[in-house]
Amino acid sequence: MVKLQLLVSSLCLASLSGAAALPAADSAVCKNPIKRLEWRQLSVPQKRSYINAVLCLTTKKAKSGITGTINRFDDHHAVHVDQNDHIHFVGHFILWHRYFTATYEKALREECGYTGAQPYWDYTLDAEPQNPTSTRVYDSEIFQPDTGFGGNGVKVEPTPEQNFLNLTGGTGGGCVQTGPFTPDKFMVNYPGPPSCLRRDFMPPLLNTWADPKLEKAQLEAPDFVTFDRTMQGSKTVFAPNIHGSGHFGVGGVLGQAGDPAHSPAEPLFYLHHANLDRIYWEWQQRDLQTRLLEVGGPIVAEDYMGQNVTLDYEVDIGRLAPSRKLRELMHIQQGPFCYTY
Repeated sequence: MVKLQLLVSSLCLASLSGAAALPAADSAVCKNPIKRLEWRQLSVPQKRSYINAVLCLTTKKAKSGITGTINRFDDHHAVHVDQNDHIHFVGHFILWHRYFTATYEKALREECGYTGAQPYWDYTLDAEPQNPTSTRVYDSEIFQPDTGFGGNGVKVEPTPEQNFLNLTGGTGGGCVQTGPFTPDKFMVNYPGPPSCLRRDFMPPLLNTWADPKLEKAQLEAPDFVTFDRTMQGSKTVFAPNIHGSGHFGVGGVLGQAGDPAHSPAEPLFYLHHANLDRIYWEWQQRDLQTRLLEVGGPIVAEDYMGQNVTLDYEVDIGRLAPSRKLRELMHIQQGPFCYTY
């Protein structure tokens, strides 16, 4: 069953945690950060280069050691599934995903010869919140079959058990029909048996949840806990938030993007989370010295009365990369990172 409510967003009430020193940097100095661009800022050759690199990952042997993985794309999908219960509705949600997305970006560059940076998708540029049923949002360049990620899945009606939140407006649900990720070119191998990439475009949800006003509210959060709560929302209340827009607007009820654990099976996942990271970095920059030291939220999902994360809390992404303390992940040009927006 697609567990929609887990993804509606994720967050936690928690306490803030500071430190006396700035986040630690690696010995290598970031002198020439690569620049992450919005998808439509890329040239046609750049778009094709990125998509070719994603497909290239599917030709590289898996290294994660997780049963059911075949290739490097599977590795990232499987690690997210393996970590699912520990990375949503926790205080390290945004920083874990910052590290995870950057590790995927590194694999594209170092293993598949991609020379660009991880692009992002700003869906607020496409959404029509005043016209929720409009399908114009799906005419965006990002869904083009030749220079984008392809379109919707074939129409499939979900069962009541699958659609336990009674969502309406789904227009797909089955295998993607156009673009570079159709079943003849791309398969979702993990956990097995291999299956197609599914999408279930949901115009009313994407148009209203990707409202620019929601991003504005996100950026106006006065502290990290408020920022995180706005980003992740509540596990029990299905309400509009930016995090949910990129998942449910593409995955709906039946698509992998709408599944909290398996959403990285959707190649658009990384453009979505790069966009969330862009928003987080913009928020940090509004009071950088303070916000490089500001974290909060429970270690255990929704354990609001339990232990909270601190800058010394260590996150794990399996064999994808070494574990890191949160203080190492606070600045996008320090620690393991060297990029900008």
